[in-house]
Amino acid sequence: MTKKTGVFSLAALLAILMFSCEDSGREPDIQSYCNKIGLDAEQPASVKYAKGFSILKYGEITKVIIKNPSMPKQILSTYYLVGDRKLKDEFANEKKLIKVPLEKFAVFSQTQLSSLIKMGQAQKIVGVSEARYITDSAIRKKITDGSIVELAGNGEFYVETALRLKPELIFYSPYKTNESHPLATSNILMVPYLDFMETSPLGRAEWIKFSAVFFGGADYADSVFREIESSYNSYKNLVKDISYKPSVFSDKYFAGQWYVPGGKSYIARLFDDAGSDYLWKSDSGVASFPLDYEVVFKKAAHADFWRIVGSYNDEASYDFIGSQNELYTHFDAFKNKHIIWCDAKNTSYFEKSPLEPQILLADLIYCFHPELLPGYKPVYYKVLVARH
Repeated sequence: MTKKTGVFSLAALLAILMFSCEDSGREPDIQSYCNKIGLDAEQPASVKYAKGFSILKYGEITKVIIKNPSMPKQILSTYYLVGDRKLKDEFANEKKLIKVPLEKFAVFSQTQLSSLIKMGQAQKIVGVSEARYITDSAIRKKITDGSIVELAGNGEFYVETALRLKPELIFYSPYKTNESHPLATSNILMVPYLDFMETSPLGRAEWIKFSAVFFGGADYADSVFREIESSYNSYKNLVKDISYKPSVFSDKYFAGQWYVPGGKSYIARLFDDAGSDYLWKSDSGVASFPLDYEVVFKKAAHADFWRIVGSYNDEASYDFIGSQNELYTHFDAFKNKHIIWCDAKNTSYFEKSPLEPQILLADLIYCFHPELLPGYKPVYYKVLVARH
């Protein structure tokens, strides 16, 4: 086994500053070049739902701007993607230049992995993190045979392994936009991938367009997304004239608190689009927030449905849920067998679902309004059936 030296704790390393807002120094020479030639008359497909990135085309140069989805005016990073050999040589010293198409890269989240597999770029992935959570069989095989190397796991980061691997860049998810990644001071380019911060289901899926520009697949990604968008909106239209919206709440009590999704969160948007009445819809936040059990019970005791995403070792049964906490058995949704359950492990929920919001929506519509989708077979979410 390769000796893993230079190991750091992820928790400690995440405190290292990597980037804040865009540097306010002089304009890069490559941007001056872009200004001279001007924007192309025909731009890449517009970004309609995602708040975290923009794509601009200047001749042979594609400018990618990464923004904070919560505050889109805050620019986090800007990159210039260049495929033309002469331009690569001319601007070789530009720190913001990325030579495309990429041939060797690493990904540090499952959602990025799914997007790149969808784009047909799996053969170029050389590094991943937290390999034990990856479910794609082809990727797991590559991890086993050593053609894909694990660069982080169990709260540790294998710095020297990453430096030996020398990927052209690493896509990663910064959970705090003003904090760094451990490899920030190395020569490995770290590209933030902020799909998880999008509150729109379609916005999260639209990050496939971001992935595509690094491989020359913009047209394909746009066609994939148009299909997702069309399907999502078709399902959404099924519930536009419904007269009854069943009430729903989400998640479970943990470590003395019940973390409730904000009223403007990703799941709250899905609940609304699926024709349900999310009990915390009036909240203005996008993140989950902690409440005491008594507060949740007072509001959700008589709710029609309860949505739970099971962790990897959870059992899909009412007996198991009741055994986790006897207080759960007092909710009407538990008594009436109206728990909407997602088996995160067996459905590859965290890996695949961000690129399949139309399926998530259809699943939830089928849970709330089964008469609208007769014969439908759910993929991620199902109303948990009691065992006899």
